[in-house]
Amino acid sequence: MHFTRRAVSPRASFVFDPRVNSINSHLSRRPRISECPEEEEEEGGEEIYVFGSEEMRQTILEDIPAIILEEEEENNDSMVMSVARPVRVHFAVDVENLLAHQSVYVVGSSDVLGTWEAKRAMPLVQDPERTMRWKGSIMSEYDQLKFRYFIGYNLMSDSGEKLIVDKWEAFLHPRSTLCSAESRNGECRVDRVDLFGYYAGRKCVSDGWLQHPDENQILLRLHGNALKFYKTAKERKNCRVKMTPLDVRFKAPPSGHISFSYGEDEEDEDDDQTAPSNKCTHSVTHVAVLSDPRPKFYDQEETGVVFNNNKDYLVFRTHCLAAEFLAFYIEIFSEERKRIGACYALPSALQDASGIIHLPFINSSGRPIGQVSIEYLCVRALKGFEEPQLMDQTFCRHWKKRNNALEVGHRGAGNSYTKFAMARENTVHSLNTAAKNGADYVEFDVQLTKDRIAVIYHDFHVLVSVARRDGHALPPPMTRAQLDSSNLDFHELPVKDLKLSQLKLLMLDHLSFPQKKENVKKLVETGEEEEDFKPFPTLVEALTKVDPDVGFNVEVKYPMMQNNGEHECDHYFERNLFVDIILADVLKHAANRRIMFSSFDPDICSMVASKQNKYPVLFLCVGETQRYTPFQDQRTSTSMTAVNFAVGADLLGVNFNSEDLLKDPMPVKKANEFGMVTFVWGEDLDKKENINYFKKELGVDGVIYDRIGEEERRRNVFIVEREQKRALLSCSGASTPQRAPSPSPVSSENNNSPPLSAKLTRNTQSDSALLEENEDDVEGLTDKLTITGFQSAPMVSTQ
Repeated sequence: MHFTRRAVSPRASFVFDPRVNSINSHLSRRPRISECPEEEEEEGGEEIYVFGSEEMRQTILEDIPAIILEEEEENNDSMVMSVARPVRVHFAVDVENLLAHQSVYVVGSSDVLGTWEAKRAMPLVQDPERTMRWKGSIMSEYDQLKFRYFIGYNLMSDSGEKLIVDKWEAFLHPRSTLCSAESRNGECRVDRVDLFGYYAGRKCVSDGWLQHPDENQILLRLHGNALKFYKTAKERKNCRVKMTPLDVRFKAPPSGHISFSYGEDEEDEDDDQTAPSNKCTHSVTHVAVLSDPRPKFYDQEETGVVFNNNKDYLVFRTHCLAAEFLAFYIEIFSEERKRIGACYALPSALQDASGIIHLPFINSSGRPIGQVSIEYLCVRALKGFEEPQLMDQTFCRHWKKRNNALEVGHRGAGNSYTKFAMARENTVHSLNTAAKNGADYVEFDVQLTKDRIAVIYHDFHVLVSVARRDGHALPPPMTRAQLDSSNLDFHELPVKDLKLSQLKLLMLDHLSFPQKKENVKKLVETGEEEEDFKPFPTLVEALTKVDPDVGFNVEVKYPMMQNNGEHECDHYFERNLFVDIILADVLKHAANRRIMFSSFDPDICSMVASKQNKYPVLFLCVGETQRYTPFQDQRTSTSMTAVNFAVGADLLGVNFNSEDLLKDPMPVKKANEFGMVTFVWGEDLDKKENINYFKKELGVDGVIYDRIGEEERRRNVFIVEREQKRALLSCSGASTPQRAPSPSPVSSENNNSPPLSAKLTRNTQSDSALLEENEDDVEGLTDKLTITGFQSAPMVSTQ
């Protein structure tokens, strides 16, 4: 029986769905389409269209509550549906390996579910009969309800308890239910049980982010020659290390202090023996072994984790709400799991946001027997962006796997200071030129000026020409020969020591200018130029002036120590302040633009991922190289280590150096095993054959190279996909939502437009390769078309 109910929607139809034992609704003329029929069976059976008499149709109609349409403005293009009677919506989810202090919450589009704010989410109740199952229910007045599950726990602060998000479902779009269509006798989802992290045949779970102003994440790292014993003739092997956090204001448990074989401690009158045991300002400490094949964080054992000097790389992680009182009790065990010694890392030792501390540890008799060296990083919650970070939509684990890799314009239209390029690199004009040439994304470098403004520029230093003491004006522009024979001096200054106004006004040159080749761009021209052609555009200018159809790969530039002992730029900005300014600009001005972050500094990657829950992060690595000066940080030393770091830090993927991958492509295969996204950068991509090798043979997800679209014309893949979608939807007489027009439009050539296809295939990617890049447009469209089960139908995509 297939019928159309015009009172509900001119394009709505209802079918019986055996998976939910109720009437379901779908767009008419939109059958389930799949290239793999067996997928339909794996997803729980097929939908049944029942044909029968009018009497049978009336029986089914009586089971469907009357639906009243109420048009309301929501995001300018959505329709909110309310039901005639409130429906009770039930939630049930199974969660494996939940710790004793953790609970399960549901957040969603209803005010009862917090309207996507994690701190206002509804806690679920553990089922006493099935301890892994958590349940709850609410009354809903709306036809459609969207929601996500997450795992959290409470920590104490001076202002009371605060909810910390530990793990959450990071699908691009949340779960969805049609309350009226799926209800029976006023009850919805009564027999539905979800599995945490799994939805529509896909798995996607992400770490939480820092959402409270006083919330901090502390990372402690052991690597290299971190353990030193004073009187041991030969090096100890397979020692074990354990780190236990404690708040110095409260009495530590018996396992959290050093015991001596003699003497007795003086009674501390300030010890509060009646202090509640659950009054905790910090979480437990988890550990990840980056040198292990499975570098994910997990709980410590009673005797810690194995550490060998110059072999293992350990990262300990803790969340806290009172960093100024946080200390760590560090224990060293032998291979036989007997305690050798212990020490404290007190709050006074962790004053800065990052650094290294050397702590002597003592044995049970109080004698110093060795020293442990620990690197630490304190990640603070994002400042400068006051709006709450909601959970309705996230791209942090989102990637659409395509047959062809995305193509990214390096510094816009290409490196222009050491190579030939059509436009000066890292300018608004260069970024728009790449967009016009069909780039899918553009890559550029962001750093801060002295007045803390995020600007786009690659190098940490510039050359400044100054007036001479005799008062003579600067010489006119010189040829290369005149420059070589002159006695003109250039002074190298860090960009961080110059204000934006100085960068705009001073006569500056690139560091390579005195030695550079002919036919390359000057950093600053003597004549007047349009603003978009000038160097040092701000990040906000790029976000507002560049074609919105092109995505941004924002490389966050932070100086690092190199293997040759030279630092890229000493005395730089504090890391949290630096990252916060860049993130605030992006979150305020990105609008609907596609954004991804990347950095060579692994700590910057960790901070960007921990401070926000919307955009993905890629780890840039140099790997083994003869072309560039490698960094001292061990996490960047090899591409394999880079993959392990990215997995442990819960990043989206890795951006590899082409030089390293041409020698050994195994890191790409390893990254694929973890479900990670892979990009490639490097000068080897100047050759077309290398680009084709990475795209077609290694199957990377993106390539970053110079002078994109100059030799071979191409079109932005997102524009092509949108046009295909419009052609497909035009058959139904509907129109797809439009992306906001660019403030400064850049037209794209249409010479090599591929033929449109009306072929539909089911998206079967897993892990971080989740949903379609433009499914948000599809979902917004369905709200306009109909009130019935488009969202509950299987996801389809246009290829």
